[in-house]
Amino acid sequence: MRLLRPGVTVPVVALRALLFALPCAALALALPQVPHGWVVVGVVVSAAAWAWLPDHAVGVVPLVLVGGWWAVHDVVDWRLLVVGVLLVAAHLAATLASYGPSTLAVDPRLARLWLARGVLALVPLPVTWLAVRGLDPGLAPSWLWLAAAATVVALLLATARLVRPEVS
Repeated sequence: MRLLRPGVTVPVVALRALLFALPCAALALALPQVPHGWVVVGVVVSAAAWAWLPDHAVGVVPLVLVGGWWAVHDVVDWRLLVVGVLLVAAHLAATLASYGPSTLAVDPRLARLWLARGVLALVPLPVTWLAVRGLDPGLAPSWLWLAAAATVVALLLATARLVRPEVS
């Protein structure tokens, strides 16, 4: 009995399984404090949709829900570092899975390239975490971190647009 459709490769199935599991695991790190039911349902459903359609914009939903939950609850312990790694790993899995249909094998050189980019994207995480741990939470409320994150994303998008090679 065959579990996969003909032509579907095991690495692609593994990437799609990671797309579902990683955002859920990042939210599960909140335990024993249980997130609101709608947040849990939103993460599970949107992560499942993202695993089904890795190149769809629905992938933003589980990332924003998980990141938003952690930001709103003022949690700045070691779990935040793990959540950051899990969310970047989910994004990398989506990027690799979106390079073609599920019957297309994942190119090892492409996987290494994106893994290196993911590791580079994680470089600021421990530095930022240490800086945030050293700040007085009364002087820096949680909304400030959301605004700073939005600013960083906007700057990254602007940088990507500026360094993009022109296509003739």
